Amino acid sequence: MGARSLTLLALLACGHPAAPKPASLPERVAADFEAAVKQSKDAYVALFDFAAVGEFEILLHRYDLNGRLIHLEDDQKQQFIDEDGTPYPAARERRNVGNFYTILAQRTVGTGNCTAATPRTRYGKLLGVAFEPLPPQSDVEIAGQRVQKPTPPNYSTLRDHANAWLAAGGVVGLRCAGGKGGLAIVYTARPNARGYDLITIYDD
Repeated sequence: MGARSLTLLALLACGHPAAPKPASLPERVAADFEAAVKQSKDAYVALFDFAAVGEFEILLHRYDLNGRLIHLEDDQKQQFIDEDGTPYPAARERRNVGNFYTILAQRTVGTGNCTAATPRTRYGKLLGVAFEPLPPQSDVEIAGQRVQKPTPPNYSTLRDHANAWLAAGGVVGLRCAGGKGGLAIVYTARPNARGYDLITIYDD
């Protein structure tokens, strides 16, 4: 029996080699996200820390109000400037993230073949950048009038939490050959079986 035949028999005896594991945390986030979305909505939802999502989203609103988002409607500006930095309840964020399963997660993943990348959009990239201190007050135009309100102190705590999460994680862009569009996924390392939690996702 030739050397080639012996090699083939050895491979057959050992079975197929295992697929290589993702080398980095961003790659693992992308691979797990793809697998969870393909599995079920419940598996996808289980990737998130919804208390953290509620903090992160409220914090983003204040930065969006102060210029991170350029084209805010007047009703959004009014909502954001009236918020006092109280995080959204985890139950609310669970529902919202669940609602994104079809329109964002399944759309992006599709049949799979996903890869981790740098987010494509300016907003997506900024999701992984540490938050600078907020100004003492917000000053915006709403319905043709200047509106000024002090920045509530709660935002300082939210900023500290978010920056700690980003320091232990960041943002990864998700692109899938079998899907459409893309996502910017914010994650942070955690001492759990998975090794991380997701903090939020945005269209990218």
